[in-house]
Amino acid sequence: MEELSEGNSNSNSFKSADTLKLLTFNTWGLKFVSKCRKERLTAISDKLASSSTDYDIVALQEIWTQEDWEYMDEVCSEKYPYRRWFSSGILTGPGLAVLSKVPIKKTFLYRFPINGRPSAFFRGDWYVGKSVAVTLLEPSFENASPIAILNSHMHAPYSLTGDAAYACHRACQAWDISTIVTQLTEAGYAVILVGDLNSRPGSLPYRILQHEGKLEDSWEALNGASDLEQIKLMDPVQQIKKAATTCDSTLNTWRASRQPHEACRLDYALIDTNRLKPVAASVDFTEQIENYGSYSDHFAYSATFKVLPKFNGDSSSETIFETKEKLRIYYDLKETVLEYIRDTNAWQSKWRNWHFILSILLFIAFLPVITVVSFIAPWASILFFFFGVLSTVFGVVDGLIGFLFGRNEYRALKEVALQIDDRVRYMERKGM
Repeated sequence: MEELSEGNSNSNSFKSADTLKLLTFNTWGLKFVSKCRKERLTAISDKLASSSTDYDIVALQEIWTQEDWEYMDEVCSEKYPYRRWFSSGILTGPGLAVLSKVPIKKTFLYRFPINGRPSAFFRGDWYVGKSVAVTLLEPSFENASPIAILNSHMHAPYSLTGDAAYACHRACQAWDISTIVTQLTEAGYAVILVGDLNSRPGSLPYRILQHEGKLEDSWEALNGASDLEQIKLMDPVQQIKKAATTCDSTLNTWRASRQPHEACRLDYALIDTNRLKPVAASVDFTEQIENYGSYSDHFAYSATFKVLPKFNGDSSSETIFETKEKLRIYYDLKETVLEYIRDTNAWQSKWRNWHFILSILLFIAFLPVITVVSFIAPWASILFFFFGVLSTVFGVVDGLIGFLFGRNEYRALKEVALQIDDRVRYMERKGM
């Protein structure tokens, strides 16, 4: 395949005080699911450790397995002295990792309270504990703002519309990220949000991060706003070069069956432009591994930034247009949340609770049947007992999900709605 990104010169140390080159990459590292996982993750690790790349910071998603991280940690240790794999999760960690030439000062992980459902075990988002991993770095020079890398992999969409799109979940996750971004920005950090955000340019989560988080898309800062309809008409090479389509490109061997119009940009580096200036951006890791194919089902996104001196101005001032746009976002988000509570959360909780009640009634009804059948056909009574117990177990599990998880999700959604009300009231009181 044609090389779509420029070559890089190697450096094993942080070479420039006022520039920072960053890579974000969804590595598709699902155990038992991702094809050729071990071979691909090994190749990714080897390339990052080699002389062919010169990134100062690497933010990775979907590093799900311990063995993949241990190999990467070992081979990249000389080039990237500061490394972190985030582990908090239910069945596994969130799959987030960072490699850095810049000293890491502090890290923490925020797990999204609204993140799928345990009943969707075949999707896995709830079980891995989707999160945003925050890595605070030392300032790169004396008068520079310290850098905060926020690495996230937001809930995946499993359809374009409907309940399976999980649009409400990603919007709420973007809202939480924006709150963290605001706190870090007010503390003087130069914030860079990276990762597979599973949201297209112009979507509600994207708008929340832009206007509530006050982050700018590094690609659009350099190349202008994305015209999604125009991108659909481009050939695959131009989609990558001119639109940074990192996902579902037909040039990716794992997505070759997709249609050209499905290619999209889901991987980002969103930045605080008061403290950082983008100077270059490209889609990387577009070449193929011999005998295997593409490095991942996503391509990587790389951006280079100039680190600006400390910003002491007031970043809270807004134009009338910005204020109106924020209010539109608040109303859109609240409508999305209330619609989800009304249509999905209530329905899911209701039918799961009814399933629990009916399963208990069914088991009670089975008891006299089992007793009578045991005298006529003892082997049949065993089958009745088995199916009765199985039905009850499923009903109890569903009841627990409906009662405990349903209430927990409802309260988390209600909290977001209340936070939106607080923002609106504040803006109204200030006469914005």
